[in-house]
Parts: sequence; structure tokens; C-alpha cells
Amino acid sequence: MLDVVIKGGTVVDGSGAPGRQADVGIKDGRIAEIGAIDEPARETIDATGKVVSPGFVDVHTHYDAQAFWDGTLSPSPYHGVTTVVGGNCGFSIAPLAPEAGEYLMKMLSRVEGMPLESLQEGVPWNWQSFGEYLDQLEGRLSVNAGFMVGHSAIRRTVMGERAVGHEATEEELQQMVELLRASMEEGGMGFSSTISSTHNDYDGNPVPSRHATKEEILTLSRQVRDFEGTTVEFLPGVGWGEEEANYMADISLEAQRPVNWNVLVPNAQNIAHAETQLAATDIARKRGAEVLALTVPQPMTIRINLDSGFVFDALHNWAPFFRLSKAEKLEILKDPAKRKQMGEDAQNPDSPMHRLATWENFSFDQVQKDSLMEHRGRRRGASADE
Repeated sequence: MLDVVIKGGTVVDGSGAPGRQADVGIKDGRIAEIGAIDEPARETIDATGKVVSPGFVDVHTHYDAQAFWDGTLSPSPYHGVTTVVGGNCGFSIAPLAPEAGEYLMKMLSRVEGMPLESLQEGVPWNWQSFGEYLDQLEGRLSVNAGFMVGHSAIRRTVMGERAVGHEATEEELQQMVELLRASMEEGGMGFSSTISSTHNDYDGNPVPSRHATKEEILTLSRQVRDFEGTTVEFLPGVGWGEEEANYMADISLEAQRPVNWNVLVPNAQNIAHAETQLAATDIARKRGAEVLALTVPQPMTIRINLDSGFVFDALHNWAPFFRLSKAEKLEILKDPAKRKQMGEDAQNPDSPMHRLATWENFSFDQVQKDSLMEHRGRRRGASADE
């Protein structure tokens, strides 16, 4: 007798084969049969009109810190995700030097929009090695989880404050190599990094990995080849072309692994650019490498603000604004002439992010005062001065 039979659903098995109507029989926690099943079962589930599939693997998440206060890793399980991979973009929180925790938590609050209070109160920050970090999560999570070893974490652990603003010495690079290898031996899923102009730390400076030379990134990527089942994730930036595609192919060849890059966002306004980005796979394969884009299966909606600066600081001439205090920002925003100049800078066609500055596509998601509640949900006007 089977334990469970799921009857009448459309089976999509993940192999690439077309979906087909079939029953699925389960025994002792494993799939025992797929097809027309007549064998009795202790439980029968009617899946008519529904899709029956393996759990989804989300290869790009940032649950590294949330895992400590939310073992469900919500909302992923509600969407059929049964395996997640964290530590992307170079933003793992292990390995960790004793004095690096404060820097990394503030960096995460900026680049990933995580509330600083949650990072301070909900994460113990009491490990050093990658293995010690994983040990803290063992048995606490409701889904399968793996974590990449992040470049910025490695750099900050080895170089301290020098990680921002300086190239690594030969000795520092060797220490990073040893730390990365030790982290993968302890369970790290691979190496992740970013050179994207959208990634800045709490103080508005480029995150540590953005100060690395190409040779440093290739050297670290090269270590992955010695660890079975590992991979590389990388952010080449925005507005890139053939040069960046070859950069990722170089990484893949050094690592002897596929490189998953973030993020392809095709839409009707950027078809030509999306095709240029997709060509990275063709360029890589001609060289014997593998480069694959990460994308999303729906229109992308993001929540951004002028406080954190994330994404906005990639607009032309906007980065200095986000290094100011909140009071200084408000003084600038009160000045119509300065607001106008910021609007003109944002729409500079030489900037790869200028399409973001289509203000009429924005709407007010949250407001801070009761007197402004009437504006919540309202779309912005076409004028940057509104």
C-alpha cells in the first residue's frame, strides 16, 4: 500500500518534458510511481486542475540573516520553493572577523533593505568560520538551504577597514584564498561577488568587492574548481556589453564552473540591451565557458527610497547625495533648483540607469505622516519637481 497518491494533476517533472496528466504515488517519503495508479493508499489527494511538480530551487536569495529569526524563510515556501541559496552578490555574513559584524550588518541594511534593528537584535553575530555559521542554522530551517561564500565578507574579514578603498596586497590575497577554500570545505556552495555600481555600503562607499582588481576576482574564482558541486554568482554591473560578457567568461573558465549573473530585466523599452546581455551566453560558449542570466518570471516591482539610496545612487551624479546626512539631504530637496538639477542628471542618456528616472512610473508606497495618507498608492506625476 502506498502512503499517499496525488491523483489527476498535471505533472511537470522539471526535466523539460511537456506537462502530462498523471498520478503520483509516494511511499516511505519517496516517489514510488508516476502514471495511472490503481494501488490503494492511506491518503488520496485530488489535484485535478493543479500542477504537481518538484519543489522549486531559488538560486538567488538573501536569507542569510533572516534565517535566525524566521526559520520558515518566508515567503518562499508559500510559492512552492523547497530549496534556497543565500550569500549572493558577495553579501554573505560568514566568514566573520570579530570586528566585522557591525560593518556587514550596516552594509546589508543598505544594499538589501533589511531593517538595521532586526539585524542588530535578531542575529547573534557570534561565529567566525563559515562552518560555525552553518552549525548555528542546522535543524532550524523548514526548507533546504545552502549559502555562497561572499567576496565582501571575505575581504572585510581579511583586510579590515582596508577592504574599502584599497587593492589587496599579495599577502592579503593569499589569506583570502585560504579563507575561501576553508569556507567551501566547511560547506560553502561557491563564490559570489559584485562590481555593480548599485552596490554601496552604509556610508555610501562602494562595497568591498568593488575595490578588488580583476586578478583578485579571477584568483578567488579559480579556487572553486577544486570543490565538487560548487558554482559562481556574479554581478557585472549595469549598462554592460561585450567587455563584461568576456569578463564573466573569464571567471567561468578560471572556476571551471557555470557563472550565474544578476540580473536580466527585459521589457519593451530595452529589447536591444536585453539581447546584448543574452549574447553573453553565446560569447561564453564559443570560448568553452558557461554564463547564464538570472531573471524573474514576472514584471519587477521594487520598493526604493531616498533614505537608503539603493539603486538611486547609480543615477548620474546622485551618489554624493547619499553620503550626506538626512538633514543635509532634506535641505537639498527643499531647493527647487537643486531638485531640477537632480532630475536632469538622473535622465542623462549617458548613464546606464537613466531609464529608471521615468518618474511617472513611480507610486507612493509608504508615507510617514497621517496627513499624507491620501497620497499612498498614488502614482507620481510626470514632473520631477512634483
